Amino acid sequence: MRSVPPLNAALEAPRARGAEGGAASFLSPREFEALYSAYFHHVTRWARAFGCPQADIDDVAQETFLVARRRLDQFQGGNAAGWLYRIAQHVTRSHRRRAWLRRVLHRDPEAAPTEDRQANPVEALEQREARRLMQTLLSQMTERRRTTFFLFEIEGYSGEEIAQLEGVAVATVYTRLHHARRDFMNLLARAEGEEPAK
Repeated sequence: MRSVPPLNAALEAPRARGAEGGAASFLSPREFEALYSAYFHHVTRWARAFGCPQADIDDVAQETFLVARRRLDQFQGGNAAGWLYRIAQHVTRSHRRRAWLRRVLHRDPEAAPTEDRQANPVEALEQREARRLMQTLLSQMTERRRTTFFLFEIEGYSGEEIAQLEGVAVATVYTRLHHARRDFMNLLARAEGEEPAK
């Protein structure tokens, strides 16, 4: 079995017990590091079982522990494996939705057909269905968020360019984009019959 990657910098210092006015965590920083070491390989195996592409498994595992780190105040002790399993399941689903979005928007260079490999009829049909679903989801978003999302993610405008077009601060554009991405992923989750991310 290969070694466990070192803790991501964002994982190195879990919130202290009761810090920042939040509920007390049941894990000290040392205990969290031990949890990471003990369960990292389990999380990679779960992510693979949930359908995560092999190339992305380590990233999904790291993200699982980032989410776990943020939710330490919700961990009541006891079944750490079950707690991490559920987080890994949600993180993998979210990762797959983002990958789907990249494919639909042709922002993923591996997703777009090349001159050597044209899409077959089944792929072409799936692509049309995915675009139809994307249009349906976009129509359910507020106008400001939809416009920002469309200009940034689909048309390739920068945040600064959108701010200039809209006559707003760049920070406003990125705030709208953040909410628009969350809205889109939640709408996609509902369309797939799953619970939206919280």
